Amino acid sequence: PVAATFRVIQGAMSEEHVRTTQGVFQFELSGEEGGTWYIDLKSQGGGAGFGKPPVTADVVMSMSSTDFVKMFT
Repeated sequence: PVAATFRVIQGAMSEEHVRTTQGVFQFELSGEEGGTWYIDLKSQGGGAGFGKPPVTADVVMSMSSTDFVKMFT
């Protein structure tokens, strides 16, 4: 569910989101599909996925993978 959520986020990104947000969000998830994930709304084109963000995160959130999926659905 976490990887699928990030695929949806990546597909919904636009230059407009990047231009207006200018933030990088890092998620430290526990549980199934846990680990470090990110949403980059600062770099050109944006990005989202597994691992550390390409630039320093502005916000780091720690939560369970279940809570992450609930937050985005």
